[in-house]
Amino acid sequence: MSRTCDICGRGRQSGKNVSFSERKSNRTFEVNLQPAVVEVDGKPTKVKACTKCIKKAKKA
Repeated sequence: MSRTCDICGRGRQSGKNVSFSERKSNRTFEVNLQPAVVEVDGKPTKVKACTKCIKKAKKA
């Protein structure tokens, strides 16, 4: 199961955890995906969309 937005294509990013002693270890930042219903060609379709895309769709 992919963790990417079906609308904009945003996905996981990588970075570092930094402890108090400033030791660094790898970590991943997951995108906040939510199930959403979008109309494609007049038909409602279920997609996994990030919250940024859902907010933009509500504003438009």
